[in-house]
Amino acid sequence: MKKLLLVLFLAAGTAMGQTAYVASEALLQSMPEYQVAQQEIQKLAASLQADDKKAESNAREKMAIIQKRVQELSKTAADQAAFDKDIKPLEDQAKAIETELVNSKKNAEKRLVEMQQKFMGPITMKLNKAIEKVSIAKGFKMVIDISAVAYATEDINISKDVALELGIPLDPEGE
Repeated sequence: MKKLLLVLFLAAGTAMGQTAYVASEALLQSMPEYQVAQQEIQKLAASLQADDKKAESNAREKMAIIQKRVQELSKTAADQAAFDKDIKPLEDQAKAIETELVNSKKNAEKRLVEMQQKFMGPITMKLNKAIEKVSIAKGFKMVIDISAVAYATEDINISKDVALELGIPLDPEGE
């Protein structure tokens, strides 16, 4: 049993010796492509938000008209049956307006997510390939993000090497 524990301890020590860490978020934010992508995503988000406000304003106007018609019907209806009959199309219109607004918001969110994936996917892939290339060159079998590290010595931080591989300056505070 002692031999098994010793073997496991040695294996764990060896694996830890083959592990490095990287400040991937700092590297990502330092990439020029990231800045361009963020600007494009922000432009789209602003445009979608403006469209959303217009749609909400339009929906409020339509709902105000419907409410006014309901009030008129409540004053002029001869009996409850007539009122119920006349109000049904207005209720349907109100539901359609609500559904249209909800669908518009969902479509805007979907477009924004697609745009983020379109721009950020290649950038993230480029970063991951640089991390992989540096890791292989330095003999590391595993690289974890700095956000998952409670403590590690600087000699296993490959952030500077990855930054050099990417050709970007690395902010000393982001390491």
